[in-house]
Amino acid sequence: MKIVFAIDSYNDANGGTIATKRLVDELKKRGHEVSIISAIHENPSDPDFYKIPGFVLPGTEASLENMKFLFGKNDKKIYEKAMKDADIVQVQFPFLMAKGAVKAANRLGKPVVGAFHVQPQNIMAAMGKTSKLLERFIWSIFKYFLFNRVNTIISPSEFASNLLISEGVKANHKFISNGIPKEYVAGDYERPDWFGDKLVLINIGRHADEKRQSLLIEGVKRSKYKDKIQLIIAGRGERTDELKEKGKELPVEPFIDYISFEDKLRYLNTADLYVHASIVELESLSTSEAIGCGLPCLISNSKYSAASQFALDDRFLFKSEDADDFAKQIDYWYENREELRSDALKKKVLAEADWYRFDRAVTEYEAFIEEIVNPSLKPKNMALKPERVRIKR
Repeated sequence: MKIVFAIDSYNDANGGTIATKRLVDELKKRGHEVSIISAIHENPSDPDFYKIPGFVLPGTEASLENMKFLFGKNDKKIYEKAMKDADIVQVQFPFLMAKGAVKAANRLGKPVVGAFHVQPQNIMAAMGKTSKLLERFIWSIFKYFLFNRVNTIISPSEFASNLLISEGVKANHKFISNGIPKEYVAGDYERPDWFGDKLVLINIGRHADEKRQSLLIEGVKRSKYKDKIQLIIAGRGERTDELKEKGKELPVEPFIDYISFEDKLRYLNTADLYVHASIVELESLSTSEAIGCGLPCLISNSKYSAASQFALDDRFLFKSEDADDFAKQIDYWYENREELRSDALKKKVLAEADWYRFDRAVTEYEAFIEEIVNPSLKPKNMALKPERVRIKR
């Protein structure tokens, strides 16, 4: 099948761009022809890359420069050149270029679907602003440029689909996980010596305000067992220096720095608990990677985040923006380390991860686009994930 992705930036700028890259690579391996329309491509010599102009929004220059993200500008000729032989067009972000891409696909009679990879809060965080009025304004922009222009929207979680429905988006909604990358599996790794006998908590991702890594430090600081906890906040970003300074308040110096891919797999396989305080997530790649390695996750229950879907039960949730509740949960798991480190719990985490494995997600995506391109085809049956019964704490 010939698939065209229209995406503002095609690189590792954020979770949405990373997920798109992984999907494209796998689709190509499965024999599909995939073209990219974008303002940035990490490999400009890609013969299937169609470049459009890019720009940065006023007020977001510093953040977007750090993330290597540009918004795309419409180019009718480029769109039509890229789409003329396409079987289907998918528009990844609800920004300026989305309107032109959808209109071009419609003119050419090509099926076109939208994707939901960004929330207003992501944009607001890049601008350093919080405002209900601004949130409503951004939602109206998203709807105008994309969500009200397509008949079908793919979302990475049921939470994301429900969010669109709550915002009055009337398109058909299909949720398909971005999938846990194939590399993230349970392995036989030796626990690093510097972990010692401490309870090791790990968080991985961009150091940014909406990720709330500072709350993780504050929560450990308020724990009864703060001198027996090793906190790892792996990554880099605009908040790195600030986090390192705050980390000095802990009796056990936290590790706050970028780590290699090899160390990432090693730590996810040998730490005791993944901790996630982010307030904005449409799925959460980092928590899915953690459960892929069999590592249980303690997750914020933010109303703007889907990440709580990866919590095994209520003992693995804490109140959003509440360092005291986070500390309470840390204390609980320190006192129940035997269960936390048990093979039985790891098996439960890995069973949960099986529903989100990458191969499964891509197979479901293939069935979805086949049905869009050929509506007469009977869709393939996919087993549904059973409802989870949460254990109350």
